[in-house]
Formats: sequence, C-alpha cells, structure tokens
Amino acid sequence: MTEPVDLTNCDREPIHIPGSIQPHGAMLVCDPEMARLIFASRNAATVIGRAETLRRGMLLEEVLGDVLSHDLRNAAAKVIRPELAPVLLGVRLPAAAGLFDVRIHRHEEWSFIEIEPCVDEGLGAVKALDVTQTLVRRIAPQNDVQTIATTGVRVVRAMLGYDRVMVYQFLHNGAGRVIAEAKAESAISFMGQHFPAADIPQQARRLYLVNAIRMISDASYVPIPLEPPLADGEAPVDMSFAQLRSVSPIHCEYLGNMGVQGSLSISIIVSGELWGLIACHHNSPKVVPLALRVAAELFGQCFSLQISVAERRAEILAATEARACLDRILTALTADTEVRTGLTQRLGDIAALLACNGAALRMKGQWSAWGNVPGDDAAQELIEVAAATPDAIWCAQELRAFLPDTVPDIAGAMIIPLSSTLNDYLLLFRNEEAHAIEWAGAPVKTVVTTPHGGRLTPRGSFDTWREEVRGRSTPWTVADRSVAEAIRTYLRDVILRQSEATAEERARIEQRRRILNDELNHRVKNILALVKSIATQTAAEASSVSDYSAALEGRLRALAVAHDQAIGSVGSGSLVSLIETAAGFHRLGGSPERISLSGLPLRLDDNAFGVLALVTHEMMTNAVKYGALSVPEGRLDLRWGLTDAGDCELLWQESGGPRVRRPDHDGFGTKLIRTTIEFDLRGEVEVVYDPVGLRARIIVPGEHVSPDDRALAEPRPAETTTAGALAGLTVLLVEDQALIAMDAEDTLRRLGAAAVHLALSAAEALERLETSTPDLAVLDFNLGSDTAAEVADILVERRVPFIFATGYSDSVMLPARFRGVPIVRKPINDATLVTQITQANLLRNPQRQTCSQRQRPLDTPC
Repeated sequence: MTEPVDLTNCDREPIHIPGSIQPHGAMLVCDPEMARLIFASRNAATVIGRAETLRRGMLLEEVLGDVLSHDLRNAAAKVIRPELAPVLLGVRLPAAAGLFDVRIHRHEEWSFIEIEPCVDEGLGAVKALDVTQTLVRRIAPQNDVQTIATTGVRVVRAMLGYDRVMVYQFLHNGAGRVIAEAKAESAISFMGQHFPAADIPQQARRLYLVNAIRMISDASYVPIPLEPPLADGEAPVDMSFAQLRSVSPIHCEYLGNMGVQGSLSISIIVSGELWGLIACHHNSPKVVPLALRVAAELFGQCFSLQISVAERRAEILAATEARACLDRILTALTADTEVRTGLTQRLGDIAALLACNGAALRMKGQWSAWGNVPGDDAAQELIEVAAATPDAIWCAQELRAFLPDTVPDIAGAMIIPLSSTLNDYLLLFRNEEAHAIEWAGAPVKTVVTTPHGGRLTPRGSFDTWREEVRGRSTPWTVADRSVAEAIRTYLRDVILRQSEATAEERARIEQRRRILNDELNHRVKNILALVKSIATQTAAEASSVSDYSAALEGRLRALAVAHDQAIGSVGSGSLVSLIETAAGFHRLGGSPERISLSGLPLRLDDNAFGVLALVTHEMMTNAVKYGALSVPEGRLDLRWGLTDAGDCELLWQESGGPRVRRPDHDGFGTKLIRTTIEFDLRGEVEVVYDPVGLRARIIVPGEHVSPDDRALAEPRPAETTTAGALAGLTVLLVEDQALIAMDAEDTLRRLGAAAVHLALSAAEALERLETSTPDLAVLDFNLGSDTAAEVADILVERRVPFIFATGYSDSVMLPARFRGVPIVRKPINDATLVTQITQANLLRNPQRQTCSQRQRPLDTPC
C-alpha cells in the first residue's frame, strides 16, 4: 500500500513509479526483448484502434503489426542509455486512422513504447530541425549568462508558443530565482522572484537530471492507469525516463495555484549538476508535438553548454583580474618598504578581490585593520579556531556559531595563514547577506482538507512576501578559495623576498639588468632579421641594381618612419599621419587630388603601426609602378573607419589606370602584405583584381586600435545619424511571425523608441487601439487568415503615420486605398526599415506629426 503523503514525507513521494500516465498518449510496457506485452495504459487499445482489450503476454506483432514491431525493435537496438530514446515520427498503425509519433526506450527490466497522435501530418522532423537550428543560432553569439538567459526565453516562447517562459536558476541554498522571463502581456510576471527549495524536492530534481524534458499537457488531467494491476510482490514500473509519466498531483495543484494549465520544463545541466530549468507555462492546456520536444531537448543541451562556457569565461576573467590586481598591489611593495606597512596600506585593495567588507592583518604581533572588522580579541579567537587546521585556509559563512558576541552585521570570515611557522594571518570579513529577498509567496506549504482528505498543497497565495536573511554572509565559493590561495602564495613570496639579505638584493638588481639586456638584444635581433628578410626578398625580385636600390630604400624608409612615429607617440602612432606620410612620397607635384584620403582619427599600437607602414608603402609603390598612379589620369581613393565590431577597416580603390590582370604568382610585396596583416596582427586581407582598378579591404583587429584623443579634441562637423530618431515615441508593431517581430522590435528600440507594443494578430491590435493611440505603427498586412486593413483604416482616421511590412514583391495585394503607404519588403533588415521610416517622413520631428502638419490631403493615408 502506498504511504500517504504528508508534511513529513513529501520529499519522499515516489514520483518515478506513479503507475499511470497522462492522457495525451498511450503506453505499452514490454519485456526486455520487446517480444511480449506486460502492461498497457487503459486507453492504449482505443488509441491504437483495437476493439478488443489488450492482454498481458500478447505478442507485440498482435498489438502493432509485423512491420511496426520490426521497426521498433531495430530502433530499440540502437539505444545506448535510456535518456537517449529514439523516436519514429509520422508512423501508421494497422488499425488506427491518422499518423502517430512513437518513442522507445529501455530501463531496468522494461521496454517502453510511448505513442502519441501526430498533430503535424508527418512534418515534425522538418519543423524540429528548423526549430533547433533557429534556437541554437540565436543563443550561439551570446557570451554572458544573463544575455544567454534573456535571449533563450524569447526564442523558446517564440518557437513553442507558451504564455510565459522563464529561466529558473538554483542558488547555493537550494532555493531558486527567476533570472529571465518572456511572457504575454496578460501573464503575471515572476521576474526576479525567489522560490523556496521545498518547491522542487530532491526526488524531482533527480528526475530533472536524468530526464531533461517534462511536459504536463493539462494540469487538471485524470491519470490513465497501467493495466493489469501489480501482482503481490511485483516491482512497480519505474518511469523515470518516460515522457508520458504521470506527475505528482501536488505539483498539479501547485500549477493550479499559479493559474497554469499546461507546462513544459527543460533541464539546464552544467558539469553534471542541475543548474536550473527553462520553465514554460500556459494558461490553457497545451500539447507540444514529440518532434518539437526533441528539438527543445537538444536546445536545452546547447543552452546548458552555453551557460557552462559563459560561467567558465566569467571565472577566467575574474581570476585574470585578480592576478592583475595582485600584480599591481605587490609591484608597489619595493625592497625599501617594510612588508607589514606595505600590506596595511593595501588591505582595502586585497579585500576588494573577494568582495569583502573588511580586512585585518596580524603580522609580527601587531594588528592592522581596514573596513568593517571585529575587535582584536575577537579576531584572535577566530585565529585560534582556524589554527586547529594548520596551514589551511579557513572560512565560515555564519560567525555567530563561533563568536556569539562578534560585530552584529559581520557574518562571514576567511582566514589565510601567511606562513607555516610564524603566527602571521590575513583575515577577510563579509557582512551578513541581510538583503530582502522577494519570494513568490511565503516559503512554506500548507495542509488543506480536500475531497480526498488532508492533502499537502503548494502555497495558496503568490502575493509578494519578503524574508529577511539574518546572520549569514554570501557563501565562499570554489572561485573564492582559488583567489585566496593565490593571495597566500603571492604574499608568502613577497615576505620571503623581503626577508632576504642586502647581498641578495644586489644579486636581484644584477639579474634585472641581465633581463633588460636580454630583452634589448632580442629586439635588436628581431629588427635585424626583418631588415635581412626585406633585403633578401627585394633582391630576389629586382631586375637591376637600380630597381633593387630604389625598392630597398623605400621599404627601409617606411620601416624607419614607422619606428620614429611610433616611438615619438609613446606607444602608439597616428593612422592619419602614417597614411599621409606614405601618400606624400607619391603625390605628383601639380595633382595632389589624384590620391584621395578620408577616415576617422585613429591611433595604432606599435605592432600594427609598423605593419601598416610597410603595407601602405608596398601598395603605394605598386600603384605607382603598375597600377592607377602609373598614368596621369589614374586615381587612388583610400578610406578607413571602424566596423561594428570595433575593428579598423581600410578600403583601397584604384581607378583610371591600366587594365588590371591577376598575376601568375604572388611576389614578395603581396606575401609581405598578407603575412604581416594575417599572421602578425591576426587581421584580414581581401584583394580583388578588378579589370577597371585594383580593390583591397584590410581589417586590423580592434585590440590594436584606439581613438586619437588629440584629433577628437578638435571641433568636428556633426554627423548625421538615425540613432535616437524615435526617442520618446510609442510604436505599434503588428506581426504574426514571432521571430520577425523580435527582430523588428530590436530595431525600433535601437532607434530610440520609448515603447514597442507587439500585437500578433489584427484582433490584438484593435484591442490595444481601443485604449491608446501610438505615435507610429509598423504593420504586417497579411496576418495568416486575416489582414491589417481594419487596423490601417483606424490609423488613417487618427492620422497616425505607419508603414507596411510585406512578403509580396509589389503592392498589388494591398487595397487601392493603401497603395501610397511606404512598404518594407520581407525579409526585413535594419537598413531597409530605417530607410522606409525615413522616407515616410517619420523621423523629421521627434514629436508626433499629424497628416495636416505634413501637408497631406485628408484622404491620403499617413
């Protein structure tokens, strides 16, 4: 007999062996060889179209036919682990009408066959592939956890259609927090709220870990039992990996309290641990086809990987910053500075490395402190506690367990021993977490009386409830301990170095001198090697002594100019000055306009400056010898600027010169350009041998580029931009394709729109227009079975400017009364949308303009 669930044992509810399934499908449970039927859900015969009752011991061929049984066994033979269950989409059953999706897996001594009606006429695989590609591509470019989560909820909601999608992250204390949310306007928001650990008991977390996706099609469903009932002593059927598995009735009540009827959960698993969930809620029952669930499961794996990479990246960045900060701190501790004095002056910097509120140093029997710290006596008591584990870093999150009388708002401490023999310690302190946590309802569960007797139910209210966390600090993480270990190693090294004799200090000075000499020798050898390479390669391609002399002189001169300018510019050189100098060598006396230069004032670091000096000299020389500048009517246009990624882009265009032909082989100049840009700078070079004139595009990575502050300080003409052109305006966006709507919404917000109201249908748009009027609108005219014509008529009546977004190649499909409305063709890109809004005269004034203000006839649409 099943033990009743109450407050004392709800975390032991056997949810993996419910003995029943959800009613949106049917289940067959067979022996390991999938030869004979052992159990079947009560609805199985109806679902598969059989009039007679299914009996235990029936051959699978009797139930599903020879062909499908054969296909199922072949699929099951490929199963390596139960969570890697194969699926068959759009299959036919011998006695049933329509198509079905089938999922097969093995677990313990059972083989499971889950059968669901196919709702997409066999197109599930195509849709699933498209969904997977779309979801993965959307999150792939993101780099940090918050951006990944925010993007993830938007694309999952767009592709699966749930009313609310959340990323729910588990915290250090087992509770959870909603860190990202995408929802319908009518749905309640849980963004930023916390949920107690008891909401998801341990056995549920185990199932989320082994079975990465779980759907509840209808929270008010009636479970379908497996038949026949278990015999005495017979082991229950473990459905841990089944997707049709019936869920805890307590959880269904929990969803009902939230106003949720349909749900889907995708596990986020990082380093083998349950990091969180992508939780999807719907206000009405909802079935996601099996193929889309497979796609969502694959997306969950990719999402988990992205989260793992982002967290690792954040840890690396934090560790790198910690090491850099330690370097700055310790570099300031010279041989003439007494160690304790130097560390005391920098206790605040050290505390900041671990987000601490106070720090103390006990060295040579003397105490020094910074920030919020307990008294010397209390700190000494802590050291005595920590000394029980000698030469180890000691930390605690709740100090009142060790020091009841410590400073009230100090809760956590970390003690770092600085030597293995001396009584020297660094102590770091954290204040109590003590922040108000916003819970989604009080973090308790209540017992209520139901027709089924006393039942454990979820929180009856989801009103905001706050709990004050007292007496505990934020936990000391593995990353914190790593930084602490680095601090201990660094400071021990400093202490050892500071205790060396004067003779050893002189030896260190001599060592530094040798290092400087070695570095100077290394750099001189590099320069000589470069000069030797230039001389050798120039000789190899020269046809005469004079050619060799001229070419070598030009290249060495370019190298010298780059060296002089870079050294004179203290670590960087002006790109404008470099290009002007290179062009000055080749401008003809009476025709300086033959070489046109334009670009942003930028500076290059030493490495990039030297490379660009050689490259521009080489290309200028080639233009004069063979290209456009070799004839009087030839012209060279050189422009440069910054890409969206922050890289420097140089565009080289020759015209009016001799007809260009691709060379049979690359000379030294071409090799030099490619090698230095692509290898030395990790940049890009693209050369196009256009018959009418050579074109080239050179990309210098942004790490080598910075603004020229001196040039930027000079007055510059204002640039025309559309950024902020919609500042303060409200935009109505009517679009029935969710992903297209997301892109258009992002574009409008980049233009500065104060609010973008999205309507996925004409009915939604009309409902919004009943209560408000936008400043402008972007309408998809064809909305599936409906159009935006009625919406447009209202906008015309209210003199609200708008544009159409359409997939048609012309305006024939638009009613005659709208033929004058500006159109954006799908697929929409940012530039096209901006251009059409500009042409529609929507950007002329940041305040709304009526049709009369734009001098339009009253019968002409805005």
